[in-house]
Amino acid sequence: MSDELWDFVIVGQGLAGTTLAWHLIEAGQRVLLLDAEEPVTSSKIAAGLITPISGQRLALTPGISDHFPIARDFYRRIEIRTGQSFYHDRTSVRVFLSEEDRRIFEERRYFAAYKSHIVEPQPVTLLDHAFNTFKYGGFQMHSAQLDVAVYLAASRQALPYERMSIDWQRGVTLRSDTISVGHYRSRHLISCEGFAASRNPYFEWVPFSAAKGEILAVRLEARLPPVPLHRGIWLAPTQDADVFRVGSTYDRNTLDQKPTELGRHDILSQLYVLVNDRYEVLDHQAAVRPIIRESHARIGRHPVHTRLGFFNGLGSKGALNAPWLAKLFTDHLVLGQQVPSQFDIQKFAKHAARH
Repeated sequence: MSDELWDFVIVGQGLAGTTLAWHLIEAGQRVLLLDAEEPVTSSKIAAGLITPISGQRLALTPGISDHFPIARDFYRRIEIRTGQSFYHDRTSVRVFLSEEDRRIFEERRYFAAYKSHIVEPQPVTLLDHAFNTFKYGGFQMHSAQLDVAVYLAASRQALPYERMSIDWQRGVTLRSDTISVGHYRSRHLISCEGFAASRNPYFEWVPFSAAKGEILAVRLEARLPPVPLHRGIWLAPTQDADVFRVGSTYDRNTLDQKPTELGRHDILSQLYVLVNDRYEVLDHQAAVRPIIRESHARIGRHPVHTRLGFFNGLGSKGALNAPWLAKLFTDHLVLGQQVPSQFDIQKFAKHAARH
């Protein structure tokens, strides 16, 4: 047992755990990250897209005007601290699927809430010649992309970190003033484990509504600008100019990390509609998104063991929402500020009495 006492030990070095660790350290806390280093996780294969206008009804992403500047400022701070580049402002393209899409856009484009996110004037040519022509058109918007894998790797090198698998049943000891996890002691222990938290005996009462997603990496013959594209599926640039990632599928029935021929077919059938140039499939990955019922991220303390915390369920808007949610949780953990009710894990506390 180490004599060193940490303020916080965080289990899980995905997007949630890493971002929380940085905020806690900025608040003057002593933080240790533990992670099993699984080769594929939902964070590691995430596209990291920050898209202001999305969904079938061209909805404005909730909180985008407030949360976007917070995310940009945070990631740029961490780029400076790590000496790595992983945050990129982008201009992305949304292709209309129907005349109704076009009508909705024309109706909303001059609303004040929308206007600041839309590129003006709209370019005459939205897409490179390598893409098919779409009769309904589309629009460009100001967006961003976090290279999540690079962000996680750079943070792992800069933060106190150890590769370790946690046995919550046998390897965690709760005391009145400290928690022991493996050979470490800490004042607090925070679960940021993604879907693995559904098997955590202290948090198995959290109602996950998870979904498996599959993603391909493709090399396009044409050299395209680094522009994310959305049309039913998304196409996201990578560090390699000719390689894009494309996804994703949504499967609530088979919650494993095995790529499937059906998933590959579903993605390629939609990519075929998008691209009129040749491409090569380089990689095919799958992971389980840790969606929590009602599709809200959840933060907070265990209702009985208050030195245990929980941060999970970031979903598809994780790159956007992780920084401000981590700040909310840090303010709660360090300053005692109340967690907003819509994100508080204690919403489900009545189910936790026996744990």
